[in-house]
Amino acid sequence: MIVIELLIILCLPAGVIWLTSKVPFLKKIGAIAICCVLGFLLSLLPIPFDKSFSQLTASVIVAIAIPLILFGFDLRKVRSLAKDMLKGYGLQIAATILCSSVAALIASRLGLEHSAQLGGMAAGLYVGNTPNMIAVGRALLPAAESAKVIIEASTADCIVGGGYFFLVLTIMCPLYKHFLGKKKASETKLTDSYETQEITAGNEYDFASIPRDKRSIIRLILTILLAAACLSAGAGLEFLINGSLDGSLFIMITVSVLGIAGSFVRPIREPKGTYQVGQYLFLMFSLGLCMSLDLSTLIGSILQTALFLAAVQTACVFVHLLLCKLFKLDGGTALITNSAGLYGPPYIAPIAVAYGERQLIAPGIICGVVGLAIGNFLGIGVGSVLALIPGL
Repeated sequence: MIVIELLIILCLPAGVIWLTSKVPFLKKIGAIAICCVLGFLLSLLPIPFDKSFSQLTASVIVAIAIPLILFGFDLRKVRSLAKDMLKGYGLQIAATILCSSVAALIASRLGLEHSAQLGGMAAGLYVGNTPNMIAVGRALLPAAESAKVIIEASTADCIVGGGYFFLVLTIMCPLYKHFLGKKKASETKLTDSYETQEITAGNEYDFASIPRDKRSIIRLILTILLAAACLSAGAGLEFLINGSLDGSLFIMITVSVLGIAGSFVRPIREPKGTYQVGQYLFLMFSLGLCMSLDLSTLIGSILQTALFLAAVQTACVFVHLLLCKLFKLDGGTALITNSAGLYGPPYIAPIAVAYGERQLIAPGIICGVVGLAIGNFLGIGVGSVLALIPGL
């Protein structure tokens, strides 16, 4: 049965990617959300899955996915950003820290369980998106409780984030133009290599773009093995400090640090396909984690988590908007830097097109990449500080 379980986790996401490429409605829902739903459905079937094995597999997979995603980005490109874009993304980070912290403090007074950890997860989510939220949750929560809370937050984010994304493509674009004004976008000089990276980041499941020659495949395999080595180093550090692998704090910090460090080494950064493989592993993680849960235990608490994330996201949007007004940033810069934090690289292109400024795509993706790199550290920091406050 374990072999069948492993094959389902490995292969089913490929079918999900194919479906989302053929059905526009499913593409809007998102492959991660669909994998979560399928995992829930599989967990309800009268099949004797080993749920502890599914959870263990998911834990290993996510720790390999993080460095793989980070390896492929040249983070030095942040130097090419215009001052307004850097300022706008800095304001997004500030708004996220403020709103997630205040929301956690209020939620704890209202009796929300794990409010400090959810505050940290929200900070990671709205700076670097879903991968960071998952990593922060794994780092801050005990192993016995992390799966349930992460799935609650992921499900809630699909609802809240999906709803706001529709608003961004419709009424928010004219609102930003009216409130902040529209001016000529600042020029950002990008190298040809980053233009290629932009296309990669915007098509996270585009496996057709990965070279098929022997040398490229070998380099990709070696990079995946290097990501697995990062996990081994993190596990060793976790065991050395805590004496067990029940927690994931030092594992997540280690794979994040080594992933960023590897991105500055050309032989590690250059192999094509690391971003796509990392994203595929996140689909496997979502499926495996949901297969390990009992859906009936989530129904009562998903609503509370959804309300919490809705409050944080709404507050982030409006605080960032007001800060951009205060610092005299234009509507396009404000919308793209806010979206880079809320949604990450894959969603920048449609938002920039909807706003009418395609030239904001590349700098917006750079901001999203920075968020992926720092979101883990920021989320873990916010959650750890909040946990020190009495009553949280």
